[in-house]
Amino acid sequence: MSNKKLRGVTRRLRSLEKWSQSYQGYFPDIQDDDYSYGYWNVKIPVHLALVQGKQTNKSIQSFCAQALINATYDIYQAKKVNKENVRVTCCIVLPDMFSSEICIFTTEEYFKEHTQEGHSRFGQIKKLNDRSLMEEWNLKLPDGFSELGVLVASENDEGEVYYTENWYIGEVNGN
Repeated sequence: MSNKKLRGVTRRLRSLEKWSQSYQGYFPDIQDDDYSYGYWNVKIPVHLALVQGKQTNKSIQSFCAQALINATYDIYQAKKVNKENVRVTCCIVLPDMFSSEICIFTTEEYFKEHTQEGHSRFGQIKKLNDRSLMEEWNLKLPDGFSELGVLVASENDEGEVYYTENWYIGEVNGN
């Protein structure tokens, strides 16, 4: 990452808030057979340095996380009745927050691959039952939403183990 200071932070945060509000009344046109991997997603549209690295801070990250949660909630509210088997969530990834996304799971199996304790193709997963990102970052949890944190241990291309916290916020009850 560059040591050059990120310019226009206030403008970038305003732009992210506007992006978040653009999901009001919107639910993607997801057909059951369209997504063979079991999900639909949209990454958080920000500059890398805004959410991770030495140029960001907890206040900026918290603002970005809340914008992601708010966009997810707007999609959730626009969800059609015939989509009961679909889970609307967002995933806040730490320390790699640039990987955070709105994620709509279209199959229960794929959701469980991401969130159930044990080993999956994504690595070794352990639930973070003793913590709450919502409390740690003073985030607002919308009605009908809950949070689920998991610690994922994976290997990089060199075979080194690295850890990420994946915080799922949305329709995550029942797992």
